[in-house]
Amino acid sequence: MRSETIEHLWQLKEAILSAVEKLTDGNRNLASKFDDTQSYLKILESDSQQLGDELARVHLLSMTDELTNLPNRRAFMRRLEDEIGRVQRYGYSLTLALIDLDNFKAINDSYGHAGGDEVLRVFCQKVLAAFRHHDMVARYGGEEFAVILPNTDHEGAIHALMKVKHAAAETVIKFNGYEFPLTTFSAGVTMYRPGETPSSLIERADTALYRAKGRGRNRIE
Repeated sequence: MRSETIEHLWQLKEAILSAVEKLTDGNRNLASKFDDTQSYLKILESDSQQLGDELARVHLLSMTDELTNLPNRRAFMRRLEDEIGRVQRYGYSLTLALIDLDNFKAINDSYGHAGGDEVLRVFCQKVLAAFRHHDMVARYGGEEFAVILPNTDHEGAIHALMKVKHAAAETVIKFNGYEFPLTTFSAGVTMYRPGETPSSLIERADTALYRAKGRGRNRIE
């Protein structure tokens, strides 16, 4: 009877040891899987950060003009809608200017499109930079630029454009051994009217620009 009891106890001990060993192996496997999961989550986090950075870069590129590094037409339209929304809420003044380089085709004809591109780059870097930092200057298309002047009335906008005109008159283009003065520009300026849509504001500025061109260029209307 005693021998049977001892045998039973040994069997019980072995069963317990076997169960403990299985439990230990299970814990090791679980710990290993947890480590693998942590590593995987770190990889996912890194990939997610890289994806976020890439998406931000793509978004920025989609809103930037490749040649001049200015905001493009899409960025301009979004900002204009935002500024009009602020005007409608708070009632301050808002002015829009459209600027177009005069006789730009003659530059392309004389110096090629590379020369025209250089003129646009210099115009942006040395002339349009005269606007205030909180004004938005965007490339609207071709040799045409749009400027949003928040909290600015008609007189303030004209003053800003005269500063830009002065900077343009002092700028010289150097390209492929050639040296020539920067061409003049024409501008159309208009203030926002309460209840007006962005497209209506742009249309009125464009009409003023067309009038400046028709009256001899190198004018602000």
